[in-house]
Amino acid sequence: MAISLRFHLSAILLSAACFSSTTNAANPSIASDDTASVQKLTESGFSLIKNDKGEIREITVARDKNSDALMPLVAGLPNLESIQFSGPGISDSGLEVLTGLPLLKKLDLSGSGITDKTMVIIGKLKNLQVLNLRLTGITNDSLVNLKDLSKLRAIDLRNSNITDPGVAHLSSIKSLVDVQLERTKITDSAVESLTNLTALKSINLNTTGITNKSLKLLGNLTALESIQADAARINDEGLPFLASLKNLKRLRLRDTDITGAGFKSLAGLTNLQRLELRITSMDDEGMEVISALPKVDYLDLSECRLISKTGLAMIGKLKGLKNLELWETKLNDEAMASLGELTNLVELNLEATKITNDSISTLLKFSNLQKLNIAGTQLDDEAVAKLAALKKLKSLNVSNTSITSSAVESLEKQLPGLEITK
Repeated sequence: MAISLRFHLSAILLSAACFSSTTNAANPSIASDDTASVQKLTESGFSLIKNDKGEIREITVARDKNSDALMPLVAGLPNLESIQFSGPGISDSGLEVLTGLPLLKKLDLSGSGITDKTMVIIGKLKNLQVLNLRLTGITNDSLVNLKDLSKLRAIDLRNSNITDPGVAHLSSIKSLVDVQLERTKITDSAVESLTNLTALKSINLNTTGITNKSLKLLGNLTALESIQADAARINDEGLPFLASLKNLKRLRLRDTDITGAGFKSLAGLTNLQRLELRITSMDDEGMEVISALPKVDYLDLSECRLISKTGLAMIGKLKGLKNLELWETKLNDEAMASLGELTNLVELNLEATKITNDSISTLLKFSNLQKLNIAGTQLDDEAVAKLAALKKLKSLNVSNTSITSSAVESLEKQLPGLEITK
C-alpha cells in the first residue's frame, strides 16, 4: 500500500534516508558530462536524470540485450551518484567503469546477470551507501569484498542464494542500518552474526528459516525500528523478546503462529505505527492491546478469522489510522458502525467481509478515502451510487458483487479519473 508510514521496500527501505541525489557542497561536480556519451546512452534507452545545475546524477536502464559495448560510455557521466542497471543484458563485462565514479552512492543491480566478478569491483566503491543485489546470482564468498565499505548503510540480498556464511561477511560493516534478506536460505545463525550491528534499524527476514531464537537475538538490537518476519517459524514464546525494542515502528509477522496471548507482551511498544498481522491467529485478546497503541496508522488484519465482530469494533479507537486491511474477516455492519470516527482513512480494504448497504452511511464519513475495496461484499447499485460523495476517491474495486455496469458507468461520470475494477 502507498499510504501511512513509508517502510515499503521496492528497492531498499532506507534508500531515501541513506541517499540524496540533490547536489550540495559535499557533492561538487567532478567534470562536465560528455555530450556524445549522453546522446548515445539516451538513444540506447538509458534514462538520465539531471539536477538543477543540469548535471546528470542518476542513470537507469533495464536491458535484455547485451550492453557490454555501452558500459564504457558511462565514464562520460562523471557526476553520477545513483545507478540502476537491471536485466540479463547487464553482465560483469564493462562494469569496471564504476570505479571511475567517485560520487557514486547508490548502486542497484537487481535482476541483472552479474556474478562474483562484479563484487570485486563493488568492493572498491568506497563512497557507496546503498547496494541492491536482489535476484542476482552472487555467492556467499563474494560478500567478503564488501568488508571495507565503511559508508554502506543499506544492502538488499532478497531472493538470492545467500546463506548463513555469506551473511557473516556483513558483520564487520558497522555502518549498516538496513539489511534485506527476504527469501534467502538463512537460519538463526545468520541473525546471530548480525548482532554486533548496533546501528541496525531495519531487518527483513520474510520467508526464511528463522525461529524464536532470532527474535531473542533481535531483542538486543535496541535501535531497530522495523522487523519483517513473514512465514517464519515463530510463535507466542518469541514475542516477549521484542518487548525491549522501544523504537520499533513497524512489525510485520504475517502467516505466523502468534495469538493475542503472546501479543500482550508487546503492549509497551507505543511507537508502533505499522502492524501487519495477516493470516495469524490474532484474536480479541490481541485486539485489546492493538487498539490501545497510540500511533498505529497502518493495520493489516486480513484473514485473521479468530477476531470476532466485537474485536474488530475495537479498531475504532485507532483514530490515526490511514490504511486498514480487513479482507476476509468477520466484519459486519454492526462492527463497521464502530469505525465511523476513522476519518483519516485513505485506503480501506473490505473485500469478502459481511457488510451490506447498511454500512454505506459509515463509509461516507471517510471523506479522505482514496482507495476502497468492496469486492465480494453485499453492497449493490444503491450503495455504490452514494459513493460519489467521496470526492477524493481514486480507486474502487467492486468485483464479485451485484453492482451493475450501468451503476459503475454512472459513478465514473460523477468522479472523473476514478479507476473502477469490476
